[in-house]
Amino acid sequence: MNLFDNPKYYNKEDFDKISYEDQQEIFLKIRAWLPKVPSEARYNSEKYKQTILKRMEQVCAYACSGHIPSQDYMGYIYKRGFGDIFPINYKRSIEWNIIAARNGSKLAPQRMKAFMNPAIDSIMLSPRWPQIIQFNDLNLENYFWFLSQYVCDFLYADLKLDPTEMSKKELIEEDTNERKARIFFNRFRDRCFERAIELLVKQLPENMPKADIEGYGEDMLKSSNSSDEKDDFEDLDIEDIDE
Repeated sequence: MNLFDNPKYYNKEDFDKISYEDQQEIFLKIRAWLPKVPSEARYNSEKYKQTILKRMEQVCAYACSGHIPSQDYMGYIYKRGFGDIFPINYKRSIEWNIIAARNGSKLAPQRMKAFMNPAIDSIMLSPRWPQIIQFNDLNLENYFWFLSQYVCDFLYADLKLDPTEMSKKELIEEDTNERKARIFFNRFRDRCFERAIELLVKQLPENMPKADIEGYGEDMLKSSNSSDEKDDFEDLDIEDIDE
């Protein structure tokens, strides 16, 4: 099946169930496919550029139609750019990462870890945090993307983000002012984490007993604070996806 046609990749509930490793492999297939152009275009600079742009348009179209791995990729490529063909746009990168995380991506929260840490840390300092851990079956492997989805739900609404609306924006639009983008999004983030913790507490059963997981929340907090912004996706020797 063509990677872009898999219905599981358009549905949050289905995509949530896909492991981090499998989501990473899907992402890497898209990343490997983009520059793997036919030989007749590889040595012709204009043909190469047009081929890359056509493929970027294709990935963006799928992202706008709800394809979560493509949304992941758009968040990645807007942060990195692609040579002199596709420019960096920090604001668009964060927008797509929020959209992808809200839709079930486990990769986007990792890519936004420095941005999300203040909100996640605040949630973990809640006196009800041990109960939230127990009720939602959280652990060191899943807590960050789980909490990020809650924060991104509110960011998605407050920023009025929508994949179909993203299709109306210019694909190529440079914005290299990372500091300005962070200040803008930090304002929204700081308002959203309080609502996220309120929702998580509200979901707890009434009279839920005190959770017996002393020290476990501290491990998560320590893990969150020790993170950095390094992109840890490794290049894999994988076959091209069907076109």
